[in-house]
Amino acid sequence: MSDINLAGTHVRAGTRQVVRGPVAHDLTGPVTIPTHVVAGAHDGPTLLLLSMLHGNEWFSALILRELVARLDPATLRGAVLAVPVANPVAFLTDSRCILDNADEPDANRTFGGPYQWLSNQVTRAIAEHLMSQSHAIIDYHVGGWGATMADVSYVTDHTQAGVSDRSRAMALSYGFPLIHCLTIHTGLRGPRTSLGYAGEQFGIPGIVAEVGGLGWGVARESAWIEQNLTGTLGVMRHLGMVDGEVPALTRYLEVHDYWRVGPKAGGYLEPLVDLDRQFTEIAPGELMARVVDPQTFEIVDEVRCPGRGVLFYGCRAHMVRPGGWAYGVASLEDGRTRWVTA
Repeated sequence: MSDINLAGTHVRAGTRQVVRGPVAHDLTGPVTIPTHVVAGAHDGPTLLLLSMLHGNEWFSALILRELVARLDPATLRGAVLAVPVANPVAFLTDSRCILDNADEPDANRTFGGPYQWLSNQVTRAIAEHLMSQSHAIIDYHVGGWGATMADVSYVTDHTQAGVSDRSRAMALSYGFPLIHCLTIHTGLRGPRTSLGYAGEQFGIPGIVAEVGGLGWGVARESAWIEQNLTGTLGVMRHLGMVDGEVPALTRYLEVHDYWRVGPKAGGYLEPLVDLDRQFTEIAPGELMARVVDPQTFEIVDEVRCPGRGVLFYGCRAHMVRPGGWAYGVASLEDGRTRWVTA
């Protein structure tokens, strides 16, 4: 394996090091992105692991902490570039997006932006220093406090030949029972997301791992960390970076269209559908949660399923604002969403 040169720092093969890549100079001083570089002693691909492009999704940093501790550079083939806090500016305010006056505050919608907003400078640094020398990417996104996510996504419509197929193979090797098929040239997620930009500009495959959330207790969150570690190592085995068999998915839900089912009103959200219903069918019009005004105690909203589907995102009781995260329901009315048996 060749040595790694990252943001002006030289990391020898067979060693590990934390490299702080420069981003910008803010009011209080320099903004940097720390990257844990595990440079394997043997030849292989470079895998980029991004966590916390959204600053309130800090659970995924714990996944990378455990993964980096388990990796042995003496036996690793290739290199891992693990970024626990990809958006330190948003992390500082515990917010999904950067709190400034930018036209583009969401870092995962601004890759390739020509402007000097902090979101553009953060994603530009990630692209120039990290994506440019990577062969594959995993971008972790998890639920904020009170919510959980539950899918592994890949992009189906990359324009470069083979990128989508290689991304799908990575998604399957994660071993999670829900695969979300994304399009970047239509709909919400465009080519300026992490996966869209990596695939279109650098021709590298990638997945988004969305497994877990915050505020669910030590036992459940520890299980989610282990599930993500198993998934990440499955991808690394698929890429030939570590030894071991890639676990085969025997049955999974392939999702195309889905509904974000959330409240119209702010207040205390009381779920009537919880995680024991995950990956089971939800009926059209089914009452999923109520929202209670925290001052008057009156019910100000009822959250109902808009159609026939399968629950995958979930939530616990927590305070929400209008449009806040509650549920994700895969649409069975789409016609493309289906259970796949290997």
